[in-house]
Amino acid sequence: MNTLLKVSNISKDYPNFSLNDINLEILEGDIMGLIGENGAGKTTLFKLILNLTSYKNGTIELFGKNYKEDEKFIKNKIGIVLDQCHFHELLNPQEIGRIFSNIYDTWDKKSYASYLERFNLPIKTKVGKFSKGMKVKLSFAVALSHKPKLLLLDEATSGLDPIMRVDILDTLKEYVIENNSGVLIATHILSDVERIANKLSFLHKGDLVFSEYTSSITKNGSIESLMEKFIKGEVRK
Repeated sequence: MNTLLKVSNISKDYPNFSLNDINLEILEGDIMGLIGENGAGKTTLFKLILNLTSYKNGTIELFGKNYKEDEKFIKNKIGIVLDQCHFHELLNPQEIGRIFSNIYDTWDKKSYASYLERFNLPIKTKVGKFSKGMKVKLSFAVALSHKPKLLLLDEATSGLDPIMRVDILDTLKEYVIENNSGVLIATHILSDVERIANKLSFLHKGDLVFSEYTSSITKNGSIESLMEKFIKGEVRK
């Protein structure tokens, strides 16, 4: 299996926070859940992976390449869904599709139409009239329609009702299997991780406590109980 993302010894300093010596790896077929309390460093790590901020030391490789030499190649192969919808509210899904067809080299018009139909999204209704759930589904439809090799999801399912979350998560699992791709999903919703993730990484106060296969982590209890023990200091890295 090819490596999709490799983060090696990455550190990042802010005046009141540091991300310390982070190492993780996502292979083809992996769905990695990234968990941790608010302020643990999840969003900072995402910004580093997306080349939105600099880092003190270490390396980040995506698909065996780095941003300095191959940024366009890398970003063509990444799909991103954040906790907020960033599409202009005066646009409709049909117009958004036209825009992204000129951005991504691998944009698939048929796939986009298929996802819009699957998620019951009206193609000519303006985004401003969409509910939160509809906006999330639109974000996923766009993210999946250029056939990304790696999906980066930052609290993408927060605020959705349980049925809608299950629909989105099942769509993700199907996509990973069909395309031999990978996912990094940062979330506070542990049931989402338990449903789809085969790997788990736990950030706590800027430190990576562990990054392992979920099956080995849960041998001695639930993910929630293990997190609580680390946060309380009952178990150490």
